[in-house]
Amino acid sequence: MHLRGAKTPGWVPGTGRKELSQNKQEKEKTEVTFDFSEENIVKAKASFKRPYAGARGPFYTGDRKDWKFDNDDIELFRDAVWQGYLDASRTFRGIKYTDTNRKAFDNLAAAIRNYLNGDEGFDHEDWCKKFISEVKQHNNYETKYGQAQKVVNMAFKYLYCCKGAPVERFTPCHMPLDRITLLWYFSETGKYYEGWSYFTQNQYEEVQRRIRELLGENVLDAELVIYERLSPDCIVDLKKVNE
Repeated sequence: MHLRGAKTPGWVPGTGRKELSQNKQEKEKTEVTFDFSEENIVKAKASFKRPYAGARGPFYTGDRKDWKFDNDDIELFRDAVWQGYLDASRTFRGIKYTDTNRKAFDNLAAAIRNYLNGDEGFDHEDWCKKFISEVKQHNNYETKYGQAQKVVNMAFKYLYCCKGAPVERFTPCHMPLDRITLLWYFSETGKYYEGWSYFTQNQYEEVQRRIRELLGENVLDAELVIYERLSPDCIVDLKKVNE
């Protein structure tokens, strides 16, 4: 698997800028490869857990910096959902009352906990739809499916990276879709999506089916490597690489 691109700061896929200037096009081309070996997955997970410049939220600057899984600790699941929301929060423009009313977030946390505890089955669609409905009810905001998937999937990713997490329960989890993972998806399929937060349910499910075909069972491991490898300052020509 590979992408060919120029490592030029200042442009990120998904921003709407589809053509590079002549000077940028003349930059040295590099090849990005993806190593999904167990060793590389471990390294990518460790990298993801390290605080970065501007990091915020409980897993980087709060009580969850120990990244320890405890199924009896409901606050852990609430923190994971909130951390997932923070990763998508720039797209939630106009959402209200999140400082005083997190009912939608807490209910999602409880559902994820029940699943990981074995009390409920894996029902991604139900979690997203309930979250969308409850955010509208409690936070006066019309959440899009693309936004909901990011919160749900990132919550699972944070929990998956915790020490002692029941890894076998994460097998059916989905890959979080954002500008980084969609760039990888483009490199594999030639299909480019711009604006993950606007994804419809049908678009989302189509992409997830194809991802499962490409990667097999545990897509969270692969996503960790993809996220680590495709840093925000990596750009690519927006055309399929067939070589």
